[in-house]
Amino acid sequence: MAEQQLAAVPGPLPPLHHPLAAPESIPLPLSPTIVASESIPLPLSPTTVAPPVPPIAPLDSTPQRDPILDGTLNDIEQLWVNRYNFLKERGYLLRPRYRPGWTPSWTTYKEQSRAEDAVPISLPHLLDATRISDNKPMVLKIVTKPSSEIVIGQFLLTGDLSNDPRNHCIPLVDVLEDANDPEHAILVLPLLRRLDSPGPASIRECVSLIEQTLEGLAFLHEHSIAHRDCAWGNIMMDARAMFPEGWHPQGYLRKPDGQLIKNRSPSRTAVGDVRYFFIDFGISTLGEDQTVGLSGQELAPELSEEVPYNPYKLDIYILGMAYQKFFVERHLGVDFVKPLISYMTPAAPEDRPSAAEAVERFKSIRSNMTEYQLSQRLWPLKPEWIGVRILKDAYYRYCDRQWAKKPKNELEPLV
Repeated sequence: MAEQQLAAVPGPLPPLHHPLAAPESIPLPLSPTIVASESIPLPLSPTTVAPPVPPIAPLDSTPQRDPILDGTLNDIEQLWVNRYNFLKERGYLLRPRYRPGWTPSWTTYKEQSRAEDAVPISLPHLLDATRISDNKPMVLKIVTKPSSEIVIGQFLLTGDLSNDPRNHCIPLVDVLEDANDPEHAILVLPLLRRLDSPGPASIRECVSLIEQTLEGLAFLHEHSIAHRDCAWGNIMMDARAMFPEGWHPQGYLRKPDGQLIKNRSPSRTAVGDVRYFFIDFGISTLGEDQTVGLSGQELAPELSEEVPYNPYKLDIYILGMAYQKFFVERHLGVDFVKPLISYMTPAAPEDRPSAAEAVERFKSIRSNMTEYQLSQRLWPLKPEWIGVRILKDAYYRYCDRQWAKKPKNELEPLV
């Protein structure tokens, strides 16, 4: 939830080309500092030997093949093709591009730009698949064993933890182990969507994201799990309600069939909000009050390979910085979250709150926010003409009121 010397050899100089050179029929006088063209050989010094003239290589008459039109798979993709039968036997079907014997469905660049099987892999250790039993899209992730993702993922499936509404961890669907590759395992995970695709549209949607992620972090800490990398890039959303036709796992602007997405919800609020999940537990810890390490997306002050630090306090700092980078550094008019960020991100870990305390602090902030403030459209950093801003704000507030009257979309379980 892995991812810069050149010897000069004496010899004839090329002809000079000057933008103000006279036509070829009128020879220009040569300056003492300018060497004549190749037809006048340069005198060689007694110690200089003229370099041999290399033979001219024959022209290759073999037509060059276009790797784009040929649909050539790279080495990483071929490794996935080699796993096709194993995955199918375990109940997961790779899309046509990664099936043995695949040939491209396109013959021209124009067709290639629209073809589903032209979409390549994005990250070498991740690939999409379809669960054969119910046709649901899944993500396959290769991890090196032993893996904290397996340990924590399976722990969160025990007892009532998987059904706890405060559990905002991506559920582990399956673990596939291949006897031919004992050093690795393949995790099966549900397909989620990037947090900023699209980003939140209003203060209300920001509030929901903060509430869910704080709640989810408190849940983790309550069960002695520290994420250690809960930056905004490791928070994703279940966006199925916003994209009723789905999306291509390797191309967010495309539908599963490779065509461009044209039908999507204008905002999270319009579909009754979305649910957020923490992903990538690759450096997470279970039951450890002290740890070491520099890994992660956020460079917190205490990170060290030698001096142990509290991973729970680290999580508080990282999540606070996620709010800073995802809200404050991207939008105007989000002052409501700044006190929470300051509360969560002191340089000294001992000055930071617990996750439960951060939840209570935000509840207090939320209780003082009016409906008018919640329905405020997020303002972009790029300046807007005041008249345009007023019109856009009024229109969004009108839409927000209409959306609030609609029942929340009921979805099938994620897994």
